[in-house]
Amino acid sequence: MLRAIVLVLVLSSSPALAADAGDTPPASGSAEAGPGASKPEQPGASEPKPAKPGEAAAPRKPDLSPSLDFELLPPTKKPDTEASARIEREVARRRTMLTLHQGMGIATWTALAATTIVGQLDFNDRFRGGGDTGKYHAWHTGLAYGTTALFATAGLLAVLAPVPYPKKIQLDTATLHKASMALATVGMVAQIALGVWARHEAGSLRERDIATAHQIVGYTTFGAMTVGAVVLFFP
Repeated sequence: MLRAIVLVLVLSSSPALAADAGDTPPASGSAEAGPGASKPEQPGASEPKPAKPGEAAAPRKPDLSPSLDFELLPPTKKPDTEASARIEREVARRRTMLTLHQGMGIATWTALAATTIVGQLDFNDRFRGGGDTGKYHAWHTGLAYGTTALFATAGLLAVLAPVPYPKKIQLDTATLHKASMALATVGMVAQIALGVWARHEAGSLRERDIATAHQIVGYTTFGAMTVGAVVLFFP
């Protein structure tokens, strides 16, 4: 009778034990976990480990994502205000100097015309039966010095005037004016040399020939200046 009671108790407790064993989930890391079971992520596993003292830090992965910080138009250059101001100053100074050059040029042309006329009268008085009175000689000498000073001043104003913009060499009124003034410059220098030489040879047989050459050069110089003025004021 006692054996029957024990057997009944054993049989009744066996299904509960089996159910308790089947409901309990396997522990993590146990052998009963399948091969496909995912392991729980540990905090900080994806972040690089801090470098130990004396060790180089692990390099970060480059950011390969495209950057949207770009400009559709090329950057515009800022105007050089200093260069612009310098050019404006040079243009204003050139305009002023060339205006003075024109005024001095007109005065020079007038003085040269008077010098040429008085020089012809002086030549006639001395070599063409005028009696060699010398009444025109002082006037001719004074006008020659004054004309030379005016011509040199006008030339310096033109040469020293700034050139803000480069200019190409071409056949125009400015080029013809410069060529005429260059010829007039040569003529002025030649006149001075011939006039001094003729005065030094006064009373000799060569004086007339030198004075004649001085007269011819004077008319040529006056003609060159006239052409230079006409092409400039009446293009």
